[in-house]
Amino acid sequence: MAKRITYLLLIAMAVFWGSAFAMSKVAVEAVPPTVAAFLRFGVGAVIMLGMVHIRERKPRAVLNGSWRSVALLGLLGVAGYNWLLFLGLSFSKASDGSMIIPTMSPVITVVLAACFLKEHLKRNQVIGLLLALAGSGIFFSAIGWGGIVEWNRIFGDGLFFLAAVCWASYTLLGKRVLGQADPLPVTAYSMSFGSLALAVLAIPDLGQVDWGELGLSFWLNQLYLSLFPTVLANWFYYRGVKEIGAARASAFMYLVPVSGLFWAGIMLGDVLQPVQLTGAGVMMAGVWMINRRLSDRSVSREARSVSERTQDRPTS
Repeated sequence: MAKRITYLLLIAMAVFWGSAFAMSKVAVEAVPPTVAAFLRFGVGAVIMLGMVHIRERKPRAVLNGSWRSVALLGLLGVAGYNWLLFLGLSFSKASDGSMIIPTMSPVITVVLAACFLKEHLKRNQVIGLLLALAGSGIFFSAIGWGGIVEWNRIFGDGLFFLAAVCWASYTLLGKRVLGQADPLPVTAYSMSFGSLALAVLAIPDLGQVDWGELGLSFWLNQLYLSLFPTVLANWFYYRGVKEIGAARASAFMYLVPVSGLFWAGIMLGDVLQPVQLTGAGVMMAGVWMINRRLSDRSVSREARSVSERTQDRPTS
């Protein structure tokens, strides 16, 4: 029964993270991207800090002197990633973001690890990289389908790709930090640092917002983004890692693009073309190959690895 509950929570996690793309698109249609990002993560940081202080008697001591690294995590994984994400949504479609970021993040992570950490690429990872690149080529070729080139959309998709680079860099740095500290305080404090950086970016745009015109639906949307994809989804993932291991928990990330496409279609009428769906399928196959475990022993090592507890997921 406990495992069933864990599986249901992990499914909810994927649904929440997938829905964040469409919900964020709605937000950037009402306020500038920097303001939307700051409101979401400012509120989320407050909630997560509250959770940490309730759970830990000395929460700051849990970081074990990793403040500089945690601050850098906030700049990369919260400020940089979400500034690019929200800005990309102001130019492109939520469906593009929900497919590009979750699929390209693990691909870029493997490439960066091979280039800068000298990690050896296995055969299945090389095949996966080639598949992901082929799929991305098919996906992007559909943007100019019919002879009309959507330059704004191409620019926005480029921002999504840069957001995936930020998340991949965050992942590699986070593996080292999480080997020394508990993931929940690390996430809470990095989110706080990132929110401060987003606040600085949002200052020039705050005067452009007609606050009196923002209705109840806007604030309910922001509350949803702060609470469900930002706080609860992370908590559900922590529980999943604890109960069934990181390898099995991270497998639920394959549901995020599916969830993202579903919500973009339902809320925005944003549906991928058949050619894009084909490219998306090839990209996901590549990601599966990259993450495929070669033996049960490697699965066990992954499940026990503290360093990968929270980093195998490209959140939104």
